[in-house]
Amino acid sequence: MEGVFWYLLLLDCIFYNIMAWSRGKWHHKETHWLSDYLPLQKGFGVFYLIFMLWLGFALYRMQLLLF
Repeated sequence: MEGVFWYLLLLDCIFYNIMAWSRGKWHHKETHWLSDYLPLQKGFGVFYLIFMLWLGFALYRMQLLLF
């Protein structure tokens, strides 16, 4: 179950970063779809991506992810 949840969060992380880095070009959205408290910012997108990669590495080492 942890693996499925991680894959869903990774997909969200990828879309968040795409929207944060392309703001103004393809869309005019200012916040994340989940909450108005999460603005689309490049710095937070990088942090989110690093955190997801770290979490994925930890789950992979515990053999909970199948690549």
